[in-house]
Amino acid sequence: MSELRYRAGEVIFRQGYPSDNAYIIESGTVEIYKENPDGSEERIAELGAGHMFGEYGVLDEAPRSASARAKTDVELRIMAL
Repeated sequence: MSELRYRAGEVIFRQGYPSDNAYIIESGTVEIYKENPDGSEERIAELGAGHMFGEYGVLDEAPRSASARAKTDVELRIMAL
């Protein structure tokens, strides 16, 4: 597994893009949100250290159903499934 770092506010992945990795949060907080057609956002979840995200699209081989953004500076481990 490799490690990535994102600064607060950086987008990790976007809704509708290919699902190629899952992530485990080593430190920090990640916000999962939906992007609405009118440009507004709907927060789905806020995840912290120890949580995994992004795995559903990889397992289903489907595009991302939501976007993920670093709410604080984060360190992530990438899991290629």
